[in-house]
Amino acid sequence: MTKNDHISVFVAEDELPARELLIEYLLERPELKLEGIAQNGEEALHKLSAKEYNLLFLDINLPILSGIEVLEKLENIPYLVFTTAYDKYALKAFEMGAVDYLLKPFSLNRFNKAVDKAIRSIKQNNKNLTSVYSLGLSLKENENHYIISYDDIVYISSHVRHAIVHTRDKDFEIAYLLKEIEDKLPNDSFIRIHKQYIVNIKYISYYQYMLGGQYEIFLKDDDETALPVGRKYAGPLRSKLEI
Repeated sequence: MTKNDHISVFVAEDELPARELLIEYLLERPELKLEGIAQNGEEALHKLSAKEYNLLFLDINLPILSGIEVLEKLENIPYLVFTTAYDKYALKAFEMGAVDYLLKPFSLNRFNKAVDKAIRSIKQNNKNLTSVYSLGLSLKENENHYIISYDDIVYISSHVRHAIVHTRDKDFEIAYLLKEIEDKLPNDSFIRIHKQYIVNIKYISYYQYMLGGQYEIFLKDDDETALPVGRKYAGPLRSKLEI
């Protein structure tokens, strides 16, 4: 990048006040050129997939697709600054390799600090983005988005067209099919044991043979949960556990 080059910027922000503030602040930086805007995740994904940008200001809680879901689906991710109303996302933003995050409402001074960091990273070609998948299971519950460490997930169960992610601390009910979640999980740590259950292997305590050729597994959680093993899943489970 030469000193005469502009940094192309894309803004994905659904909240009008925050979006207008970003645009206002961007226009005060002559080295930045605003070239794209989206008000929801679906629109952001479409536009970001069609053209490359240098810098992305991305709201984590976008409608339709969250900011995290947009990142999951993008092949090429620009240098990234998260915008969020919740500081609990800050740690995850840095874990993912984002240049910075802006906690709404943010000042011009705070915005400029984020831009300066982004420009330094762009000039140094220092992009250290980490795949969302390496951090944990990305999911939405109502309007909230979470990245749950795989180690914290005990098992996942299906409930009609929803799934329940059972962690060590709480349960999350999400609008996903079990197959959709299974595709997101590392297969060296999780295994499907039933059409309604996926379990984290490290939480399996033991299994038991039941009458009628059925198996049941028992988990190392506070409830000492017992789950049935479907017939077609018993063989792969035994192989996985080296039984």
